[in-house]
Amino acid sequence: MATEGYEVIRAYIHEWDGNDTHFGILLSERTGERNPQGWRCVFQRFKIECPEELPIVEKDDLNELIPSEWDGGSWADLGRILHQKRPEISLEAWVKRIYAARMSGKIVRKANKDFITTHLVGEKITPNQLWNEIEFRTTRAIRNNENARWADAHFNGKHYIGIAFAADQHIGNPYTDHKRMREDAQLIGTTPNCYAILGGDFIDNFLPADKPIPAAKQTTLPEVQWKMMRHYVEMFGESIVAVVAGNHDQWTTRYAGIDPLGEFLGERGTVYHSDELNLRLFNGKQPYHVAIRHKRRGNSSVHPARVVKKMWEDGESDFDIGVVCHHHTPVTEPFTRHGVERWAIRPGSYKVIDRYAEMLGFARDRPTCPIAILSPFERDIHVFSDLRHGILTLQTLNAEMDE
Repeated sequence: MATEGYEVIRAYIHEWDGNDTHFGILLSERTGERNPQGWRCVFQRFKIECPEELPIVEKDDLNELIPSEWDGGSWADLGRILHQKRPEISLEAWVKRIYAARMSGKIVRKANKDFITTHLVGEKITPNQLWNEIEFRTTRAIRNNENARWADAHFNGKHYIGIAFAADQHIGNPYTDHKRMREDAQLIGTTPNCYAILGGDFIDNFLPADKPIPAAKQTTLPEVQWKMMRHYVEMFGESIVAVVAGNHDQWTTRYAGIDPLGEFLGERGTVYHSDELNLRLFNGKQPYHVAIRHKRRGNSSVHPARVVKKMWEDGESDFDIGVVCHHHTPVTEPFTRHGVERWAIRPGSYKVIDRYAEMLGFARDRPTCPIAILSPFERDIHVFSDLRHGILTLQTLNAEMDE
């Protein structure tokens, strides 16, 4: 019934503080029925159907200082600005107020003018809720472990779009082509209708105890590399669609228990996963499926594209474009499955010299940043191993559309 749960709401309505999320948590804890989100939905229906029963809640004037949209940096930056305006409220308290406003939908990131990204992950809950709802959380954790690998990105469909794939930057390594890396990032960031999906190993970050020689030869400390990584990501402006981490990035998580890459991208509102993402890109109404991992079993030094084809054959996802990074040999290769042309991409690396690889007999490679051009009219994919050739084609196609 539509009114199911209304009597419970009436019994506790006097404890409503104006925050629907908090009230949903309260009802879930008091009754042991439904999860907080379920109660929140019931209460929102109650507010529409029984507005005369809602108590008058005094407004917190301080919360009126929180804007409805924010695009000035991280949420922590907004907290610092508000703390400067009203220093009697601690920075930590302002951050909590901003978090509550985000959860209630009172403040959102300013929408990107070109595309909207939706990351399909579940809501966060407190440790106390985890204890009280352990069965509910474990069930949801199993489901969300898979959901977190998926995201949707919607583009306006008015132009061809280019999706560039960059990975294995190894920022801070003495043999990394930082100049080419900067030029590529700035080119993507300043080219209309051009976007990027990044595939991990942003920094060299040699921490493992079983790799003492590379660690000892580092000329740039990991903490400096992380600062450079943040600056590098900012070079793209608002053009980054999604990011997966690499093993060099994850070493910090493994040995220090923190994820600087995930935290930074979370502040930016960028879709991120530590291992794999399946991205459904909609250029207008035309869908494309991109699957990207940093590292995957089954690599072949003889046939580098084989690992991507194996990823499709194993049934992990029915992708149009499969991307696997980590091994520094660049490859762009079409292949056909179920009568449809698909693409295998290995982005290569900006680390142009690898002494360990040379010792094993591998040849040096050139830095590449492949790009796929996606049509808004029909399923039409053109892949270029060279970013500049691809962007020139993208600009030509869109110039013809604008005539």
